[in-house]
Amino acid sequence: MPRLTDKLLRGLKPPKSGQIDVWDELLPSFGVRIGVSGHKSFFVGTRVNGRYRRITLRPAYDALSLADARSQARKIIADAHAGVGPEVRRQREAKSTFGAVATAFMQDFAHSHRTRGEMQRKIDVDLVDWRDRPIADIKRGDIKELIRLKARTAPIAANRLLSLITKIFNWALKEELIEASPAMQIDRPGKETDRERFLSADEIRIAWAAFDKLGYPWGSLYKMLLVTGQRRGEVAGMRWGEISPDGWTLPGGRAKKGQGHLVPLSTLAREILDDLPELGKLVFRSRTDIPLAGWSKTAKRLQSLQMQPWHLHDLRRTFATHLRTLGVDRLVVSKLLNHAEGGVTKTYDRWAADLEKADAMERWAIRLREIVGL
Repeated sequence: MPRLTDKLLRGLKPPKSGQIDVWDELLPSFGVRIGVSGHKSFFVGTRVNGRYRRITLRPAYDALSLADARSQARKIIADAHAGVGPEVRRQREAKSTFGAVATAFMQDFAHSHRTRGEMQRKIDVDLVDWRDRPIADIKRGDIKELIRLKARTAPIAANRLLSLITKIFNWALKEELIEASPAMQIDRPGKETDRERFLSADEIRIAWAAFDKLGYPWGSLYKMLLVTGQRRGEVAGMRWGEISPDGWTLPGGRAKKGQGHLVPLSTLAREILDDLPELGKLVFRSRTDIPLAGWSKTAKRLQSLQMQPWHLHDLRRTFATHLRTLGVDRLVVSKLLNHAEGGVTKTYDRWAADLEKADAMERWAIRLREIVGL
């Protein structure tokens, strides 16, 4: 039984018939087989749970060095002694890839998250090269390099990507799929500041006219965003069954942090709804009864406005800012925006301010009518 070396392997001659096995002196259960055609393959001969198995190593002989083959053989032999066959090992490895962990993360942690779609897009686009890599093999340097490259063209998007990566690794750590998270304490590359942009009365007038041109469903949806001040995903998912004489009941399952609330509907909001076709469960829909997609495309259609650039979230800030100029109490504005409360307020203040909220909504509707000339 010789010790296998690269020189010995190169000198092996094919047999005249059948095939021959050459065992390794250094690792007795490991060897190489050569057939009459000269084809060679590394293999391991060992017992798994008492049954003898001959396991061919992958990839093929020409793509596998002797050192790597011997290392792989040692792992197979160690698994065999523990009663674990190669099929079980492959199943375990498949479950431990980044792609498999990310899928489990989306099903467990993010199944009802309001930004689930954006998370999945990042996994499918920005993290696709990690899909088949064992998650334990992804190092801190891999993450920093990926974020560095992303930040060259989109620093804020790089921040969001880093946040998602951190969430996935933290979840994997909690589930004991990894021993430590390589994403801890990596600095965000993009500098972020609180936005202060809101639309003036003149800009609201121009925007409202543009919403009219968009028509149903997008123009109506944009109007409802401005009239109610709610988040885009919440308004886009509005269902006819959630609307009653009391207002719009936003369920916790679709609200941020699971915090549902009653949104009073002003006379202006009711008029917008009365003009909409009831085609299914959703208030705003296209051909199918699923929430609208294509926000970016619609935003480009609004870029022709003769005004300073603005973002979708600026409508929500416009709502809040104008309410304050109308003298609405800050706490009432906060409740209309459905902001999470903390401390003593969260524990003891169960005041929903429904009457005050309704009054504030109607005051905003009156002001909007004045601005847009309704």
